[in-house]
Amino acid sequence: MNTANGVSGQLSRGTVEHRSRPILSVLAPTRYPWRFNSPRHSRHRIETRSFAPMNYISPKLEGVTVLSPLPLRKFDIVHAFNRIPLGTTRFVMSFESHMPRGFGMENSTLYKFMMRQLLSDRCVGIGAISEHAKRIFLLSHKNNPKFDRLEQKLFLRYPNMIIEDRADIYRDDSQYPIRVVFVGNHFARKGGCVGVRMAELALEQGIPLEVDIISTIEVGAASWTDPLQPGYFDRYRKLLSLPNVRHLQNIPNAQVLEILRNAHFSLLPTFCDTFGYSVIESEANYVPVIGTAQGALPEFIKHQKNGVLLPMETSDIGEWKHIADDRRKPEFAQVHAREVERLAQQSLSEIVTIMEDQNRYKAMRQAAYATAKSMFSSKDATRFWDDYYVDAVENYRAGRSATTFSKQSYLG
Repeated sequence: MNTANGVSGQLSRGTVEHRSRPILSVLAPTRYPWRFNSPRHSRHRIETRSFAPMNYISPKLEGVTVLSPLPLRKFDIVHAFNRIPLGTTRFVMSFESHMPRGFGMENSTLYKFMMRQLLSDRCVGIGAISEHAKRIFLLSHKNNPKFDRLEQKLFLRYPNMIIEDRADIYRDDSQYPIRVVFVGNHFARKGGCVGVRMAELALEQGIPLEVDIISTIEVGAASWTDPLQPGYFDRYRKLLSLPNVRHLQNIPNAQVLEILRNAHFSLLPTFCDTFGYSVIESEANYVPVIGTAQGALPEFIKHQKNGVLLPMETSDIGEWKHIADDRRKPEFAQVHAREVERLAQQSLSEIVTIMEDQNRYKAMRQAAYATAKSMFSSKDATRFWDDYYVDAVENYRAGRSATTFSKQSYLG
């Protein structure tokens, strides 16, 4: 069982045992995203430790980190996430978008150092958490003279979570009011403005719809997609006081999941999200997601099948086309406001249409759950990672190429 503060050799429920294979010591970072990209029922001894937030020293150092060296202990392998771990221990790297992380500094000494780490024998594998991440990696390094070696190390492994084997709790008499839940501290980037504007439209049109906003309402400079015009977000903040909007913040995750389980839809009309872990949590609870067609979302939100995928103009790597625009200009604020309005109107229209056909809606709930079970099962992920660690270490010790076993997908 993975622990936050130490090593545990105990097996948690649901563990898949392989008694003929060795048990390893694995070091990992104490990061929220890493939990979704780890073996949750591992037979190995996994220890998670805090890491040095190098980006606090300088944003240019975001791509590397040092895991806490204490207590002193030898590890067989490090399973890192996004940040390359410094040291001498072999490592496997999971990543969500760009790898290495060195935005705008591709010609710097630090970036070249990070590339050497990925190309070294110390790096036993580079795991993209989505096709979106994989596509970015391949496009970013297509002109690298050692592209073949990088490509050989690359593999795909989707995130995972523990998914309960249970029936859907939805009942026919639960059709109204329509409950929609938005979760995200980056309020505007994740699509919270869309949620409150949709609530306002529902009031104007007499549609029985209620929106839960679970957010600390971080906007502006806190995000990389928000307009920086003074006063821009004032009107959206005011909408938080609408009678059909409930604003919550800093609540336990168990309470968030309880609200989610009782929702009709989860809302993620994001302007930039590499993956969107809330989608997994929603689908695992039979809740269809309304998301934008960017990042990895089109890989597991199928329009009008298991959710709603709202169109969005994107670049060749699947990012919102305006993400690099000058956010200080009034024109950017106008583009953002138009997108919020479009997404709010389209979301409301899709919701009303779907809820008018209850058989269709219930089928959508079943399809959402089936997607979670087939793509994001923690049991499947545990089998994959537990074997991957052993294969990596054994290949490394035998002097064989670390890439001989890396061409595997999320199916294991």
